[in-house]
Amino acid sequence: MSRRRYRRKNEGLLDIAVRLDWKVSAGLAAASVFGGAVLVPALLGSSPALRPISTVFTQFAWLVAFVFALIAVIRSTAPPEPAESDQPPAPPSTQDNVWIPSVASGVPPRPPRPESWSLDVLDRVEWKRFEDLCCAFYREKGIRAETTRLGADGGIDIHLFQDDTDPNRATAIVQCKAWNKPVGVKEVRELRGVMAHEKVEKAFFMAPNGYTDDARAFATENRITLLDGKLFLAMLQRLPEEASKRLLEFATAGDWTTPTCPSCGDRMTARDSKRGAFWGCVTYPKCHAKLGMRAKPAAAI
Repeated sequence: MSRRRYRRKNEGLLDIAVRLDWKVSAGLAAASVFGGAVLVPALLGSSPALRPISTVFTQFAWLVAFVFALIAVIRSTAPPEPAESDQPPAPPSTQDNVWIPSVASGVPPRPPRPESWSLDVLDRVEWKRFEDLCCAFYREKGIRAETTRLGADGGIDIHLFQDDTDPNRATAIVQCKAWNKPVGVKEVRELRGVMAHEKVEKAFFMAPNGYTDDARAFATENRITLLDGKLFLAMLQRLPEEASKRLLEFATAGDWTTPTCPSCGDRMTARDSKRGAFWGCVTYPKCHAKLGMRAKPAAAI
């Protein structure tokens, strides 16, 4: 059971009053007044022995009524909470740098399916499909490659296995970042730390929009191969024609530009807010994941 569900299950009347509409608090206040002014005296007030207890319960009921009435006043005067469609994008995070196809607002049109590889195609491929494309590329090269599960990947998106003497030992790791900006040295340093933890001597970083100069310098000193969009495009084009075509069909099949939810793996949908358009999970409110979105449409293929 999730922590959120656990809290909901065990929250009290005060928590409910604060979270729900002001009318709930007003109703609880009225119920407390009735209990303190009518119910408690009727049940306990007739007995001299119980009359002191009745007085205590009555005073407590009035106190509770005052608290709920105060909450009702505050809730009734506060501005309404915005709906999901009005929620601003989540604060920037590593995942928010994922490349997202550009739309102005609303549901983005699906781009035409390309007939050949280009840098524009690599830019448009949503982040999860890009990871799967990278894995499929290594398999086309005859290398056993396995992607990690969705969610926290520990800095690894793909494991490569090329040790014939120990088939289950990964010999290299791959990190993929389909960002709309160059990858910095921080991410490359993190990959070096993962190499040490995994006890592998080689690593590959694949990012369509390249790397900063500091990132390139660090990678050169630490046996990390950086593959940007131009280099990866050349590698795709140098494959045998059938293999290259097969990967293109795989990368652009179905809805290949709408991002995958990084939390639950479902699709995301375009939403609008006062701060602009953003991607939200289609399963909301079950999943609250969000991703940033560019403000202007990208050029057509």
